[in-house]
Amino acid sequence: MPEDAGKKRYIKEFLQKVANGTGFIEDIRIERAIREPGSDGEASTARSLSGRQITNVTELLEDDLKHTFDEGLFTFRFVAALVGSGKSSLLSYLNDLTKTKATFFKHSIVFEFQLSDITPRGDDFGIKFYCHILAETFWQLLKNENLEPSVRLEAKNILDEYLEKDQVAQLTNANTPKPFRSKFRELMYKYVDEEFFFDVIDKISNVDPKFTFVYLVDELDALAQFPNETKETRLTLKELIRRAFDKFSSKIRLLMYIVGTSENVGNFLEETVIQSLIGNRVINLNKGYINEFEIIKEKINNRIKGAYSGYKNFNEAWEEIENISINSTKTLREFCQNYGHAILEIHAKYFPEAPEQAFEGDARNLIESQCRQPWVKFLNQRAYTLSVVSTTTVQENHAFDCYVELMHNGEAVARAFGEAKNYELLSSHLKTFIQWLEDVKFKPAKSDGNPPDLAFMIAPSCPPLLQRKLELKNIQFIQSEKIVNDSYDVVLANPPFENNINYTPNWIFSNSGNNTTNTYNPINVNTANKLELTSAFKGTGIKQGTIDKLINKRQKINLDNLDKMVEALKLTPNVKQKLQNKLDKNEICF
Repeated sequence: MPEDAGKKRYIKEFLQKVANGTGFIEDIRIERAIREPGSDGEASTARSLSGRQITNVTELLEDDLKHTFDEGLFTFRFVAALVGSGKSSLLSYLNDLTKTKATFFKHSIVFEFQLSDITPRGDDFGIKFYCHILAETFWQLLKNENLEPSVRLEAKNILDEYLEKDQVAQLTNANTPKPFRSKFRELMYKYVDEEFFFDVIDKISNVDPKFTFVYLVDELDALAQFPNETKETRLTLKELIRRAFDKFSSKIRLLMYIVGTSENVGNFLEETVIQSLIGNRVINLNKGYINEFEIIKEKINNRIKGAYSGYKNFNEAWEEIENISINSTKTLREFCQNYGHAILEIHAKYFPEAPEQAFEGDARNLIESQCRQPWVKFLNQRAYTLSVVSTTTVQENHAFDCYVELMHNGEAVARAFGEAKNYELLSSHLKTFIQWLEDVKFKPAKSDGNPPDLAFMIAPSCPPLLQRKLELKNIQFIQSEKIVNDSYDVVLANPPFENNINYTPNWIFSNSGNNTTNTYNPINVNTANKLELTSAFKGTGIKQGTIDKLINKRQKINLDNLDKMVEALKLTPNVKQKLQNKLDKNEICF
């Protein structure tokens, strides 16, 4: 059987990730507000290094990236918060921001790690710290093919200064990170220290002046029970910060974030030199406010609605979802765990075997129209034509929602692939689609002058970070609102009770052609959003522009009956009759 992305349990996997409540959950990332320390308001606090006005976390992080990558200046920050308040998530988000800008990842190494990865017991914890980050640094410098060849050569030259040829070969011939790091620590331990660390940065910068070193360090709290290691780490960081400021006058492309609880960060800031140099650079994250929980809740709920709205018993499920209380939640992690588990229980109760709804719009025509622009110079030639497949297309055992071929004298010379979703895209959608494209040998760029392959993902919305990742993979995002059909064929591929012809699965659509009256809540024309109005007016001939006009009109006048709406929007008698039918069936109300 071909693998169909529409049948994968994306929503269930997404909810399980939310309920786990740990790590960076990209799909529910919200824009957290930032205010100046000492100012009033519900927000996390931080001060920009550039002096530019900052209002949210993304602006703050991008300002820091600009400070180091574009302006070539040293950036060092502590991130402090209570457990479960999003410290590690911020670190991972910064990592992703760094890697999703082409000018960044071609001229940098980024290493995110936990201090607990370094064995705490024993002497010279500071040397172990440098060994740990330099082992990864050299692995990336030598093995990352996106970097300039001169950078990779210079990294080898540095090793040549300290090691014999056969020892260098042991490192350069390593194929995986773990044995490389182990061998690096074995061979370089006696040479590694603060001076060597800065010497590496200096030499790489000489061959690539744009090159930047990024170190994102989590779990400062891992040292709390080791006072000697804590003392050594404080000394190591103090000397690192002082050298960057004093010797390099901050003109060094080095960015370092260190994350810990408010208490442990506070202990580090008791060191007077650290406090005087970077005490005003701390990011203090709040534990989470109700308005932030509400935004995450909406992100989760909208996806549930997009995947299952219209199924039998959906309204009962939705009522239970809306009754979930979040008032007692204290931190972001606690909210995700509590709300995620509550939604999972409802999902298991109402949609245990329910496939997610297929995209309810004209995805194939959308893809066809989007193909014409990048292929226009070929389509202007008589020998080229488009061939659009009107059904799901199987390629390499994967069932693509949309598939278009650019034909040259009847032979396919380029292809376009598309996937469509009814709700805001998830990172797992992209992961699956990328794998499928690899399997069909997707070629977005061709050096022989032939037309490139194209790829598209369609959905009502896409998070900004995920859209960056799409672009890096040469996948274009198309924003398209979900459009609900008037009726559906009820399809049950594998009924659980083969001999029971009266079996009714709980994912039969509630607006099936057999229904004559909507027994659920009608759409209120005066309060519904654009997506809900589009669904409610399907089949009436009302266009998106008219819906926009309606939304504007109702802000000025109360459309409390059909006649007022028809007059305000100048609708035809035919449209009025269709709306009256929906009113009679209790599908809409005023």
